[in-house]
Amino acid sequence: KLSGGEKRRLYLLRVLMSEPNVLILDEPTNDLDIRTMTILEDYLDHFDGIVITVSHDRYFLDRVVNRIFSFEGNGHIAQYEGGYTDYQVEYLRRHPEQETGFAKAGSVAGVGMDAGTAGKITVGSAGKVDSSPSGTGEEESNSTSNRERHQLRMSYKEKKEWETIEQDIDALETRISAIDEEMLQYAKDFVKLHELTKEKEEKEAALDAKMERWAYLSDLQEKIDKG
Repeated sequence: KLSGGEKRRLYLLRVLMSEPNVLILDEPTNDLDIRTMTILEDYLDHFDGIVITVSHDRYFLDRVVNRIFSFEGNGHIAQYEGGYTDYQVEYLRRHPEQETGFAKAGSVAGVGMDAGTAGKITVGSAGKVDSSPSGTGEEESNSTSNRERHQLRMSYKEKKEWETIEQDIDALETRISAIDEEMLQYAKDFVKLHELTKEKEEKEAALDAKMERWAYLSDLQEKIDKG
């Protein structure tokens, strides 16, 4: 006889084997163990369809979603690009007065609002976040396990930055080399030379910043790969 957890895992396996193009997940981290969640997350990393999920687990949201819909009162639903971390940063940018609430509760619940999470493509569904800053012992245990499972990860914006940063660096280096050649051509044109010198300084500053970001992201990716 199968246990409740085994039945849930079997049902999930049957669903995934049917090769769906849409998945609706309601609080998956509440019902699945860490091993099963890890397998599910790996599956979703390569899933080409749409995922609509509601979850209290911000670490799961950072791993899976790239769009969040947030209920912000008075019938207003706001859309945020990225995972939970990106949502939190952008929400506080739009609502700086709520920073204390976020810091106190450590979640959307701290600002007394409803929130939802959205799919990997363009479609989302919303759900209510736990209204209390602290949960039960079981919830806290699940949260600790989730933190351990997702200790190292890139945010949605970091992933997008990492995908293009080497091309950005190449483009900056190419432009700086071109500026050096132009400066030789306009050596006697002091107005043009001044413009080129200013542009070169700006490009070099941008290149330095990109190189620092590349070093950080490269180190982070290496740590993630090592597990």
